[in-house]
Amino acid sequence: MKMYKLKLYCEIAISKPIITRAFKVSLFVGTTLNLINQGDILVHLELQELHFLKILLTYFIPYIVTTYTATALKIEFQIGTKAVVEADLVCKKHHTEIHVQKDELIPECPKCGIHTHWKLK
Repeated sequence: MKMYKLKLYCEIAISKPIITRAFKVSLFVGTTLNLINQGDILVHLELQELHFLKILLTYFIPYIVTTYTATALKIEFQIGTKAVVEADLVCKKHHTEIHVQKDELIPECPKCGIHTHWKLK
């Protein structure tokens, strides 16, 4: 069962919308932080003083954080949103089971209505 969840996490994490969002956030946040942390070195073109590992990490960390956060939100399968992967879900409260296809709108539990909270089966 854990391999199934890990496979879904990975499938979501490498989906185009997640990668696109993470890249945009990383580009903005990484550039901003690099300008704050090494802006004076960049302005004066003192390339020998640049810390290239810090520059890479300053882009990499926001990418990873954004990917993790977006994946965690998508794995919750909130009602009214599109499923990013095919999955078997179960209602947390009433244990109603459903199967959703990729890009299918996630429905409400017949018993919970708008208060539905799905989890992976």
